[in-house]
Amino acid sequence: MTVEQQINQANAQVMDILLKGQPVWVDVKPAIEAIPGMTKNTVFHPGPPYESADEIPTPIRTSICGALMHEKLAASMEEAWQLVKAGKVNLCSSQNYGVANAASMVTSASMPVIVAEDKVFGGRGYAPIHPGSNPKCLRWGLYDEEVEADLTWFDQVYGPALGKAVRAAGGIDLKSILAKTAGMGDENHNRQPAASMAQALALIPWLAEADIAEKEKVIRHFAANDRFFLHPMMAGVESLTVNCKKIPLSTVMVGMGANGVRFGIQIAATGNTWHTDRAPMIDGVFLKPTTTKDDVLGYLGDSCVTEVYGLGGMSAIAGPAYLRMTGAGYDEALARTEKARAVSLGEHTFAPVPWNDFKGFPVGVDARKVVGKNIRPVSHGGSALKTGGQAGAGACDIPMEPFKKSLIALYEQITGEKA
Repeated sequence: MTVEQQINQANAQVMDILLKGQPVWVDVKPAIEAIPGMTKNTVFHPGPPYESADEIPTPIRTSICGALMHEKLAASMEEAWQLVKAGKVNLCSSQNYGVANAASMVTSASMPVIVAEDKVFGGRGYAPIHPGSNPKCLRWGLYDEEVEADLTWFDQVYGPALGKAVRAAGGIDLKSILAKTAGMGDENHNRQPAASMAQALALIPWLAEADIAEKEKVIRHFAANDRFFLHPMMAGVESLTVNCKKIPLSTVMVGMGANGVRFGIQIAATGNTWHTDRAPMIDGVFLKPTTTKDDVLGYLGDSCVTEVYGLGGMSAIAGPAYLRMTGAGYDEALARTEKARAVSLGEHTFAPVPWNDFKGFPVGVDARKVVGKNIRPVSHGGSALKTGGQAGAGACDIPMEPFKKSLIALYEQITGEKA
């Protein structure tokens, strides 16, 4: 068998997982109870690892230090930062542990995480709970007494309530939600009101029946969050990719994220190795007219892992309203999906898009196709202010260099020679 045939065979195995896997939201637990490898002084951050503490941008620094204060490991932000600089905090790249942190969010030991399980192949993935509509949150690199109060409520009330309800419901099938809401305008990275509300309809009856504290507040918070579905979906994708990363020789992209400094991808063949380039800027619209590009940090967050599954920019045609909101339109939505289709190995058929001839959305980006055809897929995303807080939302072309580096790494893996 030739190397090409071996790679094709490996890619078929990965595609089997991505196409046939059945991600289900099954639980909510404190991170230290749910995530293998989590310890009291571990903090998971989005994107590739940082080379040193000094390069950590302000929003992530704030989130890390806020998390350490939340865990009572430091009494002040400065004390927390000194712990980081002294190497006394175990900072880990989230996706290397099956965790996805959106934007500037980090995950520490006591924080409740959504647990997703692939019912076919057995993988598990995790994500913190979406904070809701309040713009002042750790998810955007902000921390004060108000944010701490919200984190504590999530730990003590909201997380346990959601966990009790989703267990009573027997889990929420994420593909079923996507299938039910196909044709409702979600691209399911930056826009998912239909999926969030379908999920709410599935879970609220169980919340209403459960013996939980502050029931009215819990239900109101959950029902009012039209972005909630993003985080179970992130966990669901991680439940698939953890097994994809065990398959040697595959050139399929199985991880994608950025830390505000570098943007990276992972391919199945090289597992948790990140292949990176400078983080690109999100081009779109700003929340405030006074914001300029000089105020904005490079791409940041793990939420683009949904695009590994074919959502977001890959299925832009499913949510053209998002493009309209960020200055583009239907033609650009179609173009983005067709670019993704040109470099992907398969298509999901369970959620066809009516205004795209009932085609499914593409999945399984092949690094060989990206480089060989010189086609860069588009990623949707929110943008962060350098000082913390959300700047706006839009899209960017995924950098080419990480795909090239991934293929070089595979060549060196196969041949044992330096490229």
